[in-house]
Amino acid sequence: MSETAERPSAYVALGPQRYRVTHVSSPMLSGISDVAALGDRIVVLRRQAPELVMLGLDGTLLGESADLPHFVCGHGLRAIGTGQLAATDMDGHKIVLFDERMQETARKDCGEHPGLGRPFNHPCDCTRGPDGRYYVADGYGNSTVHIFDTDMRHLKTFGRPGTEAGAFSTPHSLLFDSQGRLCVADRENNRVQLFDPEGTWLGQIEGLYKPMALAFSPNGLLLVTDQTPRLSAYAPDAQLVGRCRTFSTYGHGLAVQNDGTIVIAEMNPDRVTLLVPVPNAGAC
Repeated sequence: MSETAERPSAYVALGPQRYRVTHVSSPMLSGISDVAALGDRIVVLRRQAPELVMLGLDGTLLGESADLPHFVCGHGLRAIGTGQLAATDMDGHKIVLFDERMQETARKDCGEHPGLGRPFNHPCDCTRGPDGRYYVADGYGNSTVHIFDTDMRHLKTFGRPGTEAGAFSTPHSLLFDSQGRLCVADRENNRVQLFDPEGTWLGQIEGLYKPMALAFSPNGLLLVTDQTPRLSAYAPDAQLVGRCRTFSTYGHGLAVQNDGTIVIAEMNPDRVTLLVPVPNAGAC
């Protein structure tokens, strides 16, 4: 075969849905940490300047970026509503909210005063609950989840270091499901824990190896990347319905577009991987 001949596409499946795999590589994706799908763009968070890089929904580099000069080391990025993003500065101990123009709209900054058991101590991820409150996985220095009101005032903290139900070891990613349950990737405990909005433990998903990132598919499946490396899909009753591998050392960030395309922030090598849904035409 000629060296210039086109290679076949890779395909993966999660349950009955099949996906075509596309990798997007560029020096502009070096240092990638997380991704978010926002309107007609994919926003990439990096751990170097410029911290925010914009892609089209097909992975095309748009030549648009934004510096976050007040960030020390970006970690998490999540779409939290129409035209809104929450970004987590892991080593700057802060959470920053942005609009669709990448303009800062709010901030909770504890950068000079990190502390054990209180906001923040190397936080990982931020999400917004159904009632508008904010939840932060304070994962590396703490083993807690903090709850803030709509004005980013601290309300309460739950969790503690440990392995028992309700305890954490590196809560790394979190978001709410359609049933109003808070799902937390408890990375070093190899599980995803489920809570009500006040932090009451409801259950857990096991059978994972250091879960990294969480997202939901349009049909309500919980998607979890781990360090096997792989991507798992769970039904609302926590039953495993599909599993495939990811293609770098691990998928550190995860997002889903409106059409069901899964976007993975992959590390080592650093790149964006798209899993694009394709029609099923029979099985092998």
